[in-house]
Amino acid sequence: MTDGVIAHLGRRAVELRQQPLSVEVENAARNALVDWVAATVGGSAEPIVTALFNGLEPGSGSSRVVGHDLTAVPSLAALINGTAAHALELDDIYAPGLFHPGAPVVAAALAVGDQCDVTFGRFLRAIVVGYEVGGRLSADLGPTHYRHWHTTGTAGAVAAAAAVADLYELSEEQLAHALSLAVTMCGGVQQTFRSDAAGKPLHSGAAAQAGVVAVAAARGGVTGAVDVLEGPAGFAAATGTTTDWSRSRSQAEGPLVIERITVKPYQCCGHTFAAIDAALELRGNGIDPSRIERIEIDTYSAAVSTAGIADPRTDAERRFSLAHLVSAGLVRGAEAMFTEDAITDPAVRCLVPRVRLSVDDAYDGRFPAHRGARVRVVYAEGEQFAVDVPDRSGSPERPLSAAALADKFSATVFPVLGSDGADLHTAVRTIELDAPVRLLPL
Repeated sequence: MTDGVIAHLGRRAVELRQQPLSVEVENAARNALVDWVAATVGGSAEPIVTALFNGLEPGSGSSRVVGHDLTAVPSLAALINGTAAHALELDDIYAPGLFHPGAPVVAAALAVGDQCDVTFGRFLRAIVVGYEVGGRLSADLGPTHYRHWHTTGTAGAVAAAAAVADLYELSEEQLAHALSLAVTMCGGVQQTFRSDAAGKPLHSGAAAQAGVVAVAAARGGVTGAVDVLEGPAGFAAATGTTTDWSRSRSQAEGPLVIERITVKPYQCCGHTFAAIDAALELRGNGIDPSRIERIEIDTYSAAVSTAGIADPRTDAERRFSLAHLVSAGLVRGAEAMFTEDAITDPAVRCLVPRVRLSVDDAYDGRFPAHRGARVRVVYAEGEQFAVDVPDRSGSPERPLSAAALADKFSATVFPVLGSDGADLHTAVRTIELDAPVRLLPL
């Protein structure tokens, strides 16, 4: 395995293993972990996680199931935690890859980290490696892959395998086999979240599980195809992906993937954030929703195709509806737009059918690295007001403040753990690199 794309990704993973974590990378990894814990603890109380418990009867094992004071075998713990991490639509994003790295990567690393009783420093390093491999691969898969496939379920499996392989310190050859096997085990189609279905979080959970199993298989001697990604019957061909694999093959340069992560400020599809930002700014400028005759949203094509549900009827559909979210933002504001009252509010319901979506070439040209939108409200008398948002909030260009990150953690963790949530936040921020990862009170 010397020339294939998988071999290049494996080589990069080994290079990262041999480098000490810089202060900047360690801080970025801790931030990513804080955000993962926030999403996962909150998501652990969601119905899809209960359904997994009911269906799987996971029993006991060496790996913790977050938020439940239970343990399971690593593959099942990775599945459950990876699913919980994506259940609230609050997990992080690597924009160039249209990819949620944290949900599968951290779930897989925690499951095996618990099993192997690794130090927190090794755990953090594994996360960094998983983000890097998954980020590079996802950026190469890009928008053509994302038209039909959920990159978090596909590149996420490879990212998870990279993290787990790092914990075991696999040889370069074994690591490449593990990544190759993860490719052939991955999946996740977009139709799952373009309809009223609950299965989307399983994409990240299954990716985490696939990563754990792929590494176990490689350690046991199972081999993978050297050209599983680029071969004539390989992954790119099978998924309609057009790419030259430049990012997967490139040498290290610039910030690592984990240093270029978008943290979600809103509990919904990330393609809607720029438009929500614009709606909230319009509201702050004194827009009167009762006078609005029309709302025009100009954005990039993936936002329209993924979040263009015009008449949402369920919670799942509302999270992927620009029409509903912008209307709720204009009427209710940031604090109340995701409440039950926002769903039934006549003022919100009145605006939803007045929303018009359009693809703007300027926003399309900056996608996927940048996600922008313009929202224009038109009063019945003809007066117009517009706000342009070139980069959504939470992105590397507009990062959330430390206070906003802490507020997000409190909002999702405290309802599940109560006052213990404060101890967990402190632990993630302060635990020493040479301490056992099991000291994290998850």
